[in-house]
Amino acid sequence: MSPWGCLLFTGWAVPAALLVDGRWLAGLALGEVAFGLVARPRALRLLRRPRFWAVILTAVALAPFLVGQPDVRIGPFPVSWEGLVAGLEMAGRAFTLALAVGLGVASLSLSDLVAVFDRLGLRGLGFATALAMNLLRTLHEMAAATLWTIWLRGGMRRPWTALRLFLVTSVANTLRYGDDVVNAASVRAFDPNAGAPATVALRRADLALLATLLACTVALLTARVH
Repeated sequence: MSPWGCLLFTGWAVPAALLVDGRWLAGLALGEVAFGLVARPRALRLLRRPRFWAVILTAVALAPFLVGQPDVRIGPFPVSWEGLVAGLEMAGRAFTLALAVGLGVASLSLSDLVAVFDRLGLRGLGFATALAMNLLRTLHEMAAATLWTIWLRGGMRRPWTALRLFLVTSVANTLRYGDDVVNAASVRAFDPNAGAPATVALRRADLALLATLLACTVALLTARVH
């Protein structure tokens, strides 16, 4: 399957996650996991991150105490069954949305990203986006070094001053590094609009996926009507 197929699935799954509810939401979650196992297993790494599950489970744990009228009491805390249902639905939507976006992002390498933007007639934007994604790790390392430098010099004794120093230093380092990249590209006479545009071809699996998604859409609309 080409990146177009994964982007198509993401473009279908995101609005579906916002529109469906109940058992259809659970079915969508299972469908996304199955699609990830078949097409992009690396996108399912999201499910192995404790922070992801912490956010999902927090919505389920807090909603019974904050939403709806209390039905029972557990010690001093009133619990609402309506809130529990709302929490499960919020957690399900967050799960399906995060996984749908993750499947789309995991399907694109930097070269694929440039090719997709080229295909859409946005060549300069594709180059800039790929460059920004390629620099994220470097910027993260610079931000971590700045934070540890402030910490080791006792800057955390004054939190607001430390925050200001961190922001100013991070922004200055980012601008300086970006300026170095632009200068290096200029010296090499690099032009993102030069040469033939990159292409990403559609495959049979993409067309099969399109037919499957259309069938699922018809089934969902029919079920909601009846």
